[in-house]
Amino acid sequence: MKKWTYCIFLTYLILGIYVLGITIKTPFVSLTLDTTNGQPVFVDSYYPLWAEQKNIEKGDIIVAIDGQPAMENRYVQQQMIVRSANSLTIQKADKSIQTIAVKHRDIPEELYLQILFPIFYFFLAFGVALYVWRRNQNNLSTFLLILFLLTCSTAYISTGASARGNMIGMFVISSCIILCMVLFIHFLQHFFKYLQIKWTYPHSKWLYFLILIILLEEVVPTLREIIPILNLSLFAVLVLYAIFILVTSYLRTKLAKIRLIALAFIMPFLPFLLFFVTPEILGHKPILHAEIAALFLLFIPFSFLFIQVNERLFDIEYQLSRLRYYSTLAFFSALLLTAGIALLFMGELSIVHVTSIFLLVFMVIIASFYIKERIDFKYRKIIFSSTGNYVHNLYAAVQRMGKAKNQQELLDRFKYEITEKLGTTAFHICTITDDSPQQVSYYPQLLLHDAGEEKIMLEIRHALQKEELLWLELLALYVSMFINNLQQIEDLVREIQHMKNTSDTPLPWLDKLLWNIIEKEKSILAQELHDTILQEQLHLARELDVLAGSPTIQKETVLAIREQLLNATKDLREYCENLSPPLLDTFGLQMALKKLIQKVKIRANFLLSAQIDRVEFQDVTLHLVVYRLVQELLNNAIKHAEATEVSLQLQVIPQGFILRYDDNGIGCDIDDLIQSSASMGINGIRERVRAFNGDITIQSSLNEGMHIFIQIQEDGDSYDEHTYYR
Repeated sequence: MKKWTYCIFLTYLILGIYVLGITIKTPFVSLTLDTTNGQPVFVDSYYPLWAEQKNIEKGDIIVAIDGQPAMENRYVQQQMIVRSANSLTIQKADKSIQTIAVKHRDIPEELYLQILFPIFYFFLAFGVALYVWRRNQNNLSTFLLILFLLTCSTAYISTGASARGNMIGMFVISSCIILCMVLFIHFLQHFFKYLQIKWTYPHSKWLYFLILIILLEEVVPTLREIIPILNLSLFAVLVLYAIFILVTSYLRTKLAKIRLIALAFIMPFLPFLLFFVTPEILGHKPILHAEIAALFLLFIPFSFLFIQVNERLFDIEYQLSRLRYYSTLAFFSALLLTAGIALLFMGELSIVHVTSIFLLVFMVIIASFYIKERIDFKYRKIIFSSTGNYVHNLYAAVQRMGKAKNQQELLDRFKYEITEKLGTTAFHICTITDDSPQQVSYYPQLLLHDAGEEKIMLEIRHALQKEELLWLELLALYVSMFINNLQQIEDLVREIQHMKNTSDTPLPWLDKLLWNIIEKEKSILAQELHDTILQEQLHLARELDVLAGSPTIQKETVLAIREQLLNATKDLREYCENLSPPLLDTFGLQMALKKLIQKVKIRANFLLSAQIDRVEFQDVTLHLVVYRLVQELLNNAIKHAEATEVSLQLQVIPQGFILRYDDNGIGCDIDDLIQSSASMGINGIRERVRAFNGDITIQSSLNEGMHIFIQIQEDGDSYDEHTYYR
């Protein structure tokens, strides 16, 4: 799926740059002509204000387009329209000839709606799709959501090329407006599966046959005249079908996640459907031009940016409430600013200019609110604390002193903080031992550290106010704790260093201890989940069995809820088994491994062959070690290997075992493996082997598969851990 995603991103960039290049190359003018008398006579313009500024009047004859005779232009011959031009040669009523240079900046509506906004949407959709993909890779729902976003963007940015008569642009927009709706419905089907909601609608795969209609339209010439209406009709039907799915599903489940997706979909597509598509289908003049109605599609990336399709969604209610609050403030602020600008330039701005200014100001204000929120949070301690706030200063001082690496550095930083805050150097830090001569001090003292034979004291030789003294006492308390922690760390480091210098082994007892602690915590967590959540869900299932027999309750609804609860119970049971395999203690290692391998064979898309010998160890923790090693090896095979064949062999040796793993997957470069995130699984295997003084050999290269050899013996003191990479 990752390779397909890369190809889609690359195709999107190439196609987007192409259609935008076509749009930028030639300005769009759309002049309607009358050729009944054999001459192209100007009748009307899509941009009447521009035509008036260029003194193009009704009855003028278009002599040439870009230096070529106008009557030789394909669109003038077939449709009596001048679609686009860089220059126009016009014959006026008095037979005078004028040549008009057409530039994008002279037609602001065309510049904004066909160039600037599409370019902005092009990069915005790409950025949002890339962000969603990076957070949720290897997920079909995410893949479909990315396709939907990029297809919508491709349809939008192709409008300019299509309006200019470019065949690729026309084909892209015709296919993409249908494909984006099909992809969205396909996404809904998989997302409902993730939410464990029953899909009661026809399978989405049949909708892909609608793309064949688009291809048929291009092949059959007689259908080309009705292509726009047919495409818009299909688009309208699919939009209404998607809204129907979302609304009925929300009414049935009342899930906030479905409500969010419904709002994210309806908000951009419904205005486009009502203001442009529906009037076009009915043969009426659109309420809004296509370029203006399509501006609502800009909300799609922002809306679906909140949707995360991996294991959870964002805190939806919080995000929506914050967005509603900011949008309300931004709307009225943008409305006032836009009204002021419109009054200032009264008569000079068209409705397109005013709408564009309003949208731009609205988005800038919302972005400013979010940026201000981040800045306020980052500097909250400065903004909401006065200069003399001793609590804030204490917090900052503790943070700075906590970076000290040894006792002397800590005391130096302590002196610096006192000098900076109290503005005096009238204090002294001294170390007093049992052998030191007894001296009488007339100044107040604070005890920083007491090690029995040695004490560290702070002598204050300056009169302090009550708040200053309290601040100093609290800071001294933190210093005392820091000194204790630093000394304990230094003692432990010296002990470990001594043991490392006097022993050839890399402290396997420490690794083994940590590993046993982790496994114990997993076992406790598994037991707690089993005794609480699992029992509660089973109780609910029994209660629903009772409710299902009641005549006043809809049996189908209750049974559906019961099915969801049982599915959740099944997932939770598997989670508990992964944390603490129950068969391992009950039936032994061999049976537990066989069940694990059976589960992997069902999930994996490769052929797994396994040979598991019966092994027995005096150290019972080795049974769990073997289980975790096999589990991690097979997980890596599923996630990263891309293999078709995997073999696993567990062989008994005197007082230990040998574990061999081989696959014919993509392999890897060992140096790259150590630096990549995929190495986390390999590092986990290495740590377990090292904890029991085992040997591990890893052989791999690109497209040559991976081969791992592990050997562990119970007599760990006589074996050193080695790792070999080849």
